[in-house]
Amino acid sequence: MKRPLPLALLLAAAGFCFPGALVAHGVEVYDLSGSTDRPVATVHFTYSTGEPMAFTKVKVYPPAHPEQEILLSLTDRNGLFSFTPDEPGEWRLEAADNMGHQGTITLQSNDQAASAPEKKADGKVSLPLRIVLGLSLILNIFAAYSFVLQGLTKKGNKPEVSHAYQ
Repeated sequence: MKRPLPLALLLAAAGFCFPGALVAHGVEVYDLSGSTDRPVATVHFTYSTGEPMAFTKVKVYPPAHPEQEILLSLTDRNGLFSFTPDEPGEWRLEAADNMGHQGTITLQSNDQAASAPEKKADGKVSLPLRIVLGLSLILNIFAAYSFVLQGLTKKGNKPEVSHAYQ
C-alpha cells in the first residue's frame, strides 16, 4: 500500500507558503452611537392619530441622484428609522404602508460624513499567526492521516455473519 505521506508534506508546505488562503474571513462591528463625526439622521413616522407606522417600508433618495432609490428598509416597531448620510445635501425619505398611507420628508445634511474607523485591511498575516496556522495545519493533516490509516489497518471492523441452521 502506498502511503500518501509526500502529499501530506506537500500540503503542509503549501500551508506555510500561502497561509492567507487558509485564513477564514471574519466580521468586524463598530459601535458608532457616541461618535460625533458620524451624523445619524433619525426620523419618526406616525399616522395622524399618533400611532407609529410600525414596520413600514422606507425608501431613501440621495442628493446627487434624487430619483434613484439607494436604500429600502423598514421602520422599527415604534415607527423610527435611522440612517447615516454619506454626502451633504437634501436627502428625501418616503414611508409607505401599502394601505394608501404615505409620508415624505426631506432632510438637510450639511456635514460630510467622516470615514469609518481605521482598521487593518492589508490582507497580510503576522508571522506568529502564520507559524501557529502552519503547525495547526500539519497536526490536522497527520491526525487525519493516522485516523484513516488506523481505519484501514484495523482488523475485524467488518461484522461477522453467522448462519444458524437448525
